[in-house]
Amino acid sequence: MAPTYQPKAWHLVVVALIVLFDLVVLYMVLKPNVTNDYRAYYIDRSSSCFPRADNVATGYYPLGQPISFVPDRSGFLLDTVRWCGFMPPSNTGIRSFGDYGILRIRMPLPDDDFLLTFSSWANTDSSKPERDVQVLVNDERVGTLQFTSAKRIDGRFLVPQIVARAGGKDENGNDIVTIKFLVPRTGPPGTNSEPVTLQLRLEALRLAPLKSITTELAIRSQPIEWPASSEAPTVDSSAGSSAPPSSAAWITPKTKEAG
Repeated sequence: MAPTYQPKAWHLVVVALIVLFDLVVLYMVLKPNVTNDYRAYYIDRSSSCFPRADNVATGYYPLGQPISFVPDRSGFLLDTVRWCGFMPPSNTGIRSFGDYGILRIRMPLPDDDFLLTFSSWANTDSSKPERDVQVLVNDERVGTLQFTSAKRIDGRFLVPQIVARAGGKDENGNDIVTIKFLVPRTGPPGTNSEPVTLQLRLEALRLAPLKSITTELAIRSQPIEWPASSEAPTVDSSAGSSAPPSSAAWITPKTKEAG
């Protein structure tokens, strides 16, 4: 007669706990409790970049000031607006990776339209087809960059107030402005399944209210008024002439329109 085994009650309790633990683990695998950004990048693969932490990419930016993505150059240098899809700043600026790069700004916005300007390059040349980069503010397209060579393109796009405010507000009541550069794919995915895309490079960027720009241009276009004097100005040969500079030096140079 074959031996029989009669399990004890605590044996059954242990087995039931193991089964319950397995069910909980299975549920967590099928229904993970993660943030939307984590799900989009690591699970759904619907996003091509993972955002930087909010305590690092704070979004702080003195509105109207130029941002320099190249160290040791004049401009706002804190790395606070590079949010997703851009490599860290270097001596050539910031470079995109993946399908897009996003800059995020968080601040109270004035009641005005805005002008977005920036200097950009792409890793292409005249022997390749035209590559178009879409520029979106709060997911609304404001312009297109058309790269036909390796030459610099100075972007200059109007951002209506309604678009600038469409990003909502954060917990502190600041307006959220996201600036996305959507780059085209240039080849099939590589061995790591990542897409091969055009790489965009930015060296500087500025977002400024139109009223402040109008005032700034008006001031720059005015010639300097030198005080009247009955005596001729003294000329110091070591310092050059004391004649007033030409008013042309105060006029902002015209940049190439893009899009």
